[in-house]
Amino acid sequence: MNQDKIEFPVQWHYKIICLKDDATAFDQICKTLRSQGYAETPEPGLESKQGKYQTYKVSITFYDLDTMRQLSELLGALPCVKFML
Repeated sequence: MNQDKIEFPVQWHYKIICLKDDATAFDQICKTLRSQGYAETPEPGLESKQGKYQTYKVSITFYDLDTMRQLSELLGALPCVKFML
C-alpha cells in the first residue's frame, strides 16, 4: 500500500478551529454540512489557552477525493473558520 494515497471509502476526521467569539460558528458548520447532504453534527472540542479559539470535531465518510476536497473547501471558506486540521 502506498502511504501517500487515501483509500476510499475513508472516514475523515476534521478539527475545525473557529474564533470563539463568533456565536454563529456552530450553525455555519452545520448549515454547510447539511447543504452537502451530511447529517453529522460537529462536537465542540478544546478551547485555546487564551480563550480566543474554539475547536469543533466532525467525522465524515467519503467515497471519493473530489467530494472530500469540495467539503473541505466549503468549510475552510466559512468566515468563522481560522484553519482546519
